[in-house]
Amino acid sequence: MQVGGLSGAFSAGVTGIQKGEEQVTQAAQEVASANTTRPVQPSQDLAKSLTDQKEGQQQVQASAKVMETANQTLGSLVDISV
Repeated sequence: MQVGGLSGAFSAGVTGIQKGEEQVTQAAQEVASANTTRPVQPSQDLAKSLTDQKEGQQQVQASAKVMETANQTLGSLVDISV
């Protein structure tokens, strides 16, 4: 039974998690370095950074689900073949 597709799923999951983490880190740095004055007037750059941060978080969650599904599939295949 061929399970080569599962290694691709694990690889895609890891890559997705890494990209998501990088996006969250970059966005967090942009938010932290935002220059705000009183009264605070949010800029479009700050809003974009916050949106990018949330997008990166969702990327990590989705990629983790890919890895979880691949892991469950591998477990099912092992159970079937044993």
